[in-house]
Amino acid sequence: MIYRVAQESLTNVVHHAQARAVELELDRRDGTVVLRVRDDGRGIIPGSEQRGGGVRGMTERAMLVGGRLTCEPVSPRGTEVRLEVPVG
Repeated sequence: MIYRVAQESLTNVVHHAQARAVELELDRRDGTVVLRVRDDGRGIIPGSEQRGGGVRGMTERAMLVGGRLTCEPVSPRGTEVRLEVPVG
């Protein structure tokens, strides 16, 4: 599931962000795996309808395993997708 969220996030960067750089970070802390994908592209408008089926699908996958997904603009440009999944 974490792999699929990373894959979809990177696909979104390639197809929509017009980014020059992207960072992917995977970390485990305090019983949680955290995936962070951040780009320096166009960014998204908070609360907008720009969130398509890919982001909805990632959100649903996260919820199915008790996780949380956020997709937010970052300063000065870009978007950050952050997935937090509890691990046993």
